[in-house]
Amino acid sequence: ARAFVLRLYSARLAELPTKLVKDPKTRLQEWLQSRGYELPHYTMEAAWGEPHAQTFRAGCSVAAMSLAATGEGQSRRRAEQEAAIALITLLEAQGHKP
Repeated sequence: ARAFVLRLYSARLAELPTKLVKDPKTRLQEWLQSRGYELPHYTMEAAWGEPHAQTFRAGCSVAAMSLAATGEGQSRRRAEQEAAIALITLLEAQGHKP
């Protein structure tokens, strides 16, 4: 099945931008590692709301680059993803291309 799908769609799959294929945490981690930086550090900063409808705030930082960002989401995972997006945005503002 894999060979069949690749035969039909390999050219189209190769054209997909990395941003659509990989989640923000993975993109950030791979970009940092490819340049010799440490992995990003994630912290859970806050959670509020009813137990069935909580909102979380997570932080993402890279000490070696003196960068930090936060993100919010309806789950811890989503908050971390949003924090990674915010950190990627900071890197892009500095002229980097994660």
